[in-house]
Formats: sequence, C-alpha cells, structure tokens
Amino acid sequence: MRSSKFTVALAREALAARSESAQGWLRGTAAGRTAQRVLSGFAEAEWADRSMTLAAQSFTSVLPVAIVASTLGDRGAFTRGFFDQFGIDVDGVAVGVDSVGIEESSFAAFGIVGALMVLIGGTSFARALGRMYGRIWKVPTLRLTSWWRWIAVLLSMGSAAALIGAARVLSGVPYLGAWLTMGAQFAVWVTLWTLIPYLLTEQRLSVRVLWAMGVTTAVGLAVLRAVGNVALPIAMESSETKFGALGLVFTAIGWMFVAYGIVVGAAVLTKAFALDEGPIGRLLRGPAGPLDDVPATAPAHTDPH
Repeated sequence: MRSSKFTVALAREALAARSESAQGWLRGTAAGRTAQRVLSGFAEAEWADRSMTLAAQSFTSVLPVAIVASTLGDRGAFTRGFFDQFGIDVDGVAVGVDSVGIEESSFAAFGIVGALMVLIGGTSFARALGRMYGRIWKVPTLRLTSWWRWIAVLLSMGSAAALIGAARVLSGVPYLGAWLTMGAQFAVWVTLWTLIPYLLTEQRLSVRVLWAMGVTTAVGLAVLRAVGNVALPIAMESSETKFGALGLVFTAIGWMFVAYGIVVGAAVLTKAFALDEGPIGRLLRGPAGPLDDVPATAPAHTDPH
C-alpha cells in the first residue's frame, strides 16, 4: 500500500535525522532537533506565501462555488457556514449576509454552463492546496487524470460550510447549546481537514498522519474562532468606519490568511513531530518494521582545536 511505503520512508527520514551529526545547542537534543525541524519546515513550506495564496484563492474561487451551492438551499446558512470555517462569525461582527456581497439569486441565473465554469475555476484553490501538501510531505502532486479529486475537495468544502451553518440550530438547546455547536463545528473541521489531504495526496499519507493533521488544524481553527469572537467585531467596525465595504473585504481576507496559516502550519507541525525520535514520532509513523528499533548514534562532536 502507498501509505505503508510512506510510513517506511518517514521512518528512514527520521532515522537519518537522528543519526546525523549534531552541532550547536539546538540540534544537540531530541527536543531541539524537533524544534529545528519546525522552524526549517515553516521556511521550506514558504508559510506566508502559501497562506496568502490560499486565502486569496479561497475568497475568489471557493466563495463563488458556495454561492452557486447556496442557490439550492438556505443562502444565509451557506454564507455563514463558509465564513464560520475561518473563524468569522458573520452575525457576531454585526455584518449582515448581504454586506459580504452575496445577493439573492437562483440557479437559473447562473445557468448550468456558468455553474460549471465556476466549479472548474474553483479547482485552482484545490491545486494550490495540493502543491502545499506535496511540498511539505515530499509527495507527488495530482496528475490531470485525477481531476475529480480537485472537484471532490471543493464539494467537501461546500458540504462542510453547509454542515457548519446547519450546526447553528444546536445553539437553541438550553444550557448546552453553545457547547454542542462548538463540538459539531470541531467535528466538521477534523473530518474536512483529514479528508482534504487524503484526496490531494492520493492516499500516500498514513491514516495516523492524516488524522493528526485534521485534529491539529481543527484545534487551531477553534482557537481562532474563540479569538475572533473578541477581536473581529472591533476590527470589522473599525474597517467599516474607515473604508466602508472595502474595509470589510480586506479584513475578511486578512483573517482568512491567518486561518490558512493554521492549515499550513498544522501540516508543518505534524511532519516535524512525525520525525520525532520519541514516542510521539513513533505513534504518528506507526509500525514501520525494524527501522525505529535502530538505536540512535551518538552525535559526533569534532574539536576544531
């Protein structure tokens, strides 16, 4: 299986990192080497560039798909669900659904051809995500023959938006409403960000790694949502006062940059800890044969004098 080959390759990479000579205080300990992998991983993944690219393409590619999908159901729920994925509570920031530029429409207004063009154009976002995962995990990106996986990613995000929007009905449950809503949204985030890399890497990553990325991403987005409940109303009000509707758009894109920074960062962190020499790394890599049983060689220190 591809995932088995990946697990072996990951174990070999961990063994190589563990066996190479360590110079300096950062690479002198297992924790230091993991920290070094995190820092180098962010640099190699071009974290800021990737995050901004994904944020911009999500706004220009995925949002139109959500608009088309919303013509088949509750427009407000779809819109709120779309922004909820990035920690933006449209109701909480006192910005109506109409303020984000989505107006009442029908499927007939788009037409079948128009809807297909929007869907095809939206694959640029999925391709960008695939390149990000390929770069971090050093796996091949999708070929054109696997085009359906890009479409599946878009449909998955649309479905997640619908589910997150629908989860708002749980807030009406006495006493437990807020917790149930948060739990449902967290479950959607975990499933979505486990499924997306699974699709875009053609099952090359192991199940443990996929779920670790999903949970890490969901935790980050949950924290972002909590911060957004406090910070976003202030930022949105200030932007709208100074720049009007344009300020709202820039604030939303900026917040989505942070959200996709979490997505990229979750992949980097998972990769770094999957190469860890301790129990966390072995847990993430899973059984990989005798490779992990090879004792680490002592770091070679050379005296320049």
